[in-house]
Amino acid sequence: MSGGFSSSLGGFASAFTRCPNCGLQLAEADRVAGRNRPAADVVSICKGCAEIIVFTRNDTGLALRATTASEYLSLNEEAQGLLRVAHTLVREQLKRRAC
Repeated sequence: MSGGFSSSLGGFASAFTRCPNCGLQLAEADRVAGRNRPAADVVSICKGCAEIIVFTRNDTGLALRATTASEYLSLNEEAQGLLRVAHTLVREQLKRRAC
């Protein structure tokens, strides 16, 4: 999904701030993926499906997309560790909701 502009969401229209995997809205109040002003190369995790999401720059601004394995592996060890913990926590939360 590509980025659009809206003053209420740190420069993003809510239609362009959904997880590319499950469609969950990633914008909350005036924040997108936990940031007031997301920029390129920001990595987040979807609370709905635990997909690792990355903001990238494209012709129209910023876009949300799932990260690739090579991008994940190119992150430093600390970042990979934090994402693994976040992924595990979200997956556990999803399992509890399903029960």
